[in-house]
Formats: sequence, structure tokens, C-alpha cells
Amino acid sequence: MLFGAVPMADQGREGAAKDARQRDRIAGMMTSQALGGGVEIFQIVEFDGPTHDAQWMLPDATPAMIAANAAWLDGRFWMARTNRLIFSYQLWVVKTGEAVVLIDTGCGNHKPRISPFQHMINTPAIDWLESIGAGPEQVTHVLHTHLHSDHVGWNTRLLDGRWVPTFPNATYYMPRRDYDLFTQQLAQKMGPEAYEAVIADSVLPVIDAGLTRFIEDGDEVAGFVASAAPGHTPGQMIYTLRHKSEEIIFSGDVFHSPIQVICPHVNSRWCEDQDEARVTRRALLQRAADGDARILAAHVQGLDGWRVGRTGDGFSIGFDRLPRAMRGADA
Repeated sequence: MLFGAVPMADQGREGAAKDARQRDRIAGMMTSQALGGGVEIFQIVEFDGPTHDAQWMLPDATPAMIAANAAWLDGRFWMARTNRLIFSYQLWVVKTGEAVVLIDTGCGNHKPRISPFQHMINTPAIDWLESIGAGPEQVTHVLHTHLHSDHVGWNTRLLDGRWVPTFPNATYYMPRRDYDLFTQQLAQKMGPEAYEAVIADSVLPVIDAGLTRFIEDGDEVAGFVASAAPGHTPGQMIYTLRHKSEEIIFSGDVFHSPIQVICPHVNSRWCEDQDEARVTRRALLQRAADGDARILAAHVQGLDGWRVGRTGDGFSIGFDRLPRAMRGADA
């Protein structure tokens, strides 16, 4: 199905569908999905809404490219009136047998950040975690895709004026190349003001507590396989969970928007190595298309994720577990 202009007779239904999606978005700050065999996935959303100007966050995404895909982007992934991308900041929780695994830890509370969407926020994320049996004492593993501020925030919480590990019984797995990138001030796409406080309040406390291991390409932890996905950061990892006949890929920041599936050359402004990020993205899309994998992107709400198909030399995307063709050209 090619998404294009909506016929006049269908515009009322399309408007009603958008309204329903917005209601679902507001109500869906904590969602879950049972996979069977005692495995459950939870998505806990700290913030969800229009944040960044599309061309500011995705400089390669031209206005013409966005306009060609507006029919399916608008109201779900992008707001036409303001040209802002809809972003989620969130945590993934996967319960597998006795393991309680977090994939990234969101923004966290009470943390000074340069982003207004992350700065000193205060959400009931801990209450939500406790309500699903993933409270601070129950989490066993924390898997980091990379070490940007919106992926490490709940590593720690403020207690008696000190940042202490939020999950004292967990092992925190981090990519060493990201740790080196920021502790040695090697980052090129963001200045120290964007990461020094992050390392100080959300990374070093768990290292000092002896809770950290550095993860490498090919490592398997609690049923998840780590795969190197460099580009956005040099150490970025993606994590794959294979359950029954399904492959679920937690893709970190390989994607910030589904437009990057249709147009995989589009990078975010924060990608440290722009060429490497494109190679990684295309390789992941090829893998997902060939294996009918489900992609769960770090900044997109919803547990059905994305299904990727092939369209000649390119890719299509679907949000109901089936890939669909969409417009990839920006002309």
C-alpha cells in the first residue's frame, strides 16, 4: 500500500484516527506485551511529544522528503503545523524467567541537562517499575546501547544529596568505546557541556560501586545478543532477543524517526561518524528485512515496533507487523 494524499471523503475518518492516536499516546505511558513462555516486554515512557525541528535533528531530511511522507508521518511521528518530530524518552523492560532486564534507562529525575526536554524532569518512573515487578531491588541487568544522557539517566537517583545506583543488585553493561569517548573528551558532535555532567551523575557512580561491565560485540547477556552498531557513537550496541520464532531488535539510536527506514542516508545531527552511521543503518535494515525482525527504536512509542520490507534497492516499513511501501524519494 502506497501512502499518498487522503481523499476528501476519507479526511474525516483520517482526522478521527489521528485523534484516537493522540488519546492512545497520552494513555500509553506504560504499556506491556506478553510474548508467551513467561517473557514480557514493557515500555515506560518519561516524555512523549513534539520536540525537535525536523531539519535540526535530521539535517539530511529535506522538507520535500518529509512532505512526500506526510500522510503517514503526521500526528504520529511528526507534527505538520510546527515541523517538529514526535519523540519519546523511555525505558524498555524485559522479564525473561528470573531475569529483569532494562535496555537503556531514559533521562532520570532531577538531573541538570542542556536539553529542555530532559532538564530536571520529575516522573513517577520508579513507581511504574515497581508496579510491574521491576523495582530498584529487582532489576538484574541493565543493557546500554550507548551513553548519551537520555539513555543512562535512571542509572542513578539522588539520595541524601548523592547520586547512588538506582538498581543496586543489577550489573550495568556499557560499551567501552563510548566510555572512552566521553571520559577522554573525544566527542566531535557535542561539547563537554552535553556530557560531562552525564558521566559524573549517571555513569561514574555505578562504576565506582563496582556494578559495571564493559560489553563487546557478540556478547550474550540474559538471552540478549549484543551487536556493534557504530556511527551514532563509536561504541553503540544493539541488542537482539530471540523468542520462539521471532527476533526482536532493540536498535538504540540507529534510528530517531521511521523516515530513516525509507531514506537510510538520513542521519541525526548527533551521529559522531556520519558515514559509519549510514553503513550501520543499512546493514540493520537488510538484516531486519531478510529475517522479518521486529525493530524497537529508542525514541518511538509502541510495542508492535517496525517491520521492514525490501522495495528494489530500498526499504519499506510497517507498523502493524507487516511492511508497507512508502515514498522514499525527496523530489
